[in-house]
Amino acid sequence: MKLKSKSSLFHTIIERTDQQLAEIPLIDPSGAQLEDSTDFDMYVDTIKEMKLTNAKGDIIHPFSTTVATQLVYDELADRREQSNGDKWHE
Repeated sequence: MKLKSKSSLFHTIIERTDQQLAEIPLIDPSGAQLEDSTDFDMYVDTIKEMKLTNAKGDIIHPFSTTVATQLVYDELADRREQSNGDKWHE
């Protein structure tokens, strides 16, 4: 993805969020879907508690609980949809 913005802070937020979302498993260690697991909140918290420091040295938390939750749900749903779509075309 090519971004138009030159903001290094914005690029850092995107890169760190992308990395965090990519590491989320679809299922928990017991085999349950992550959305139905007690582990779900842990992954939301990793997004919500992300800390960055701007050029002035201020600490920034870019995401609220609501946004972090929606990002995790969206990531899981899109991966499942893509996975189901790929299997459908085999």
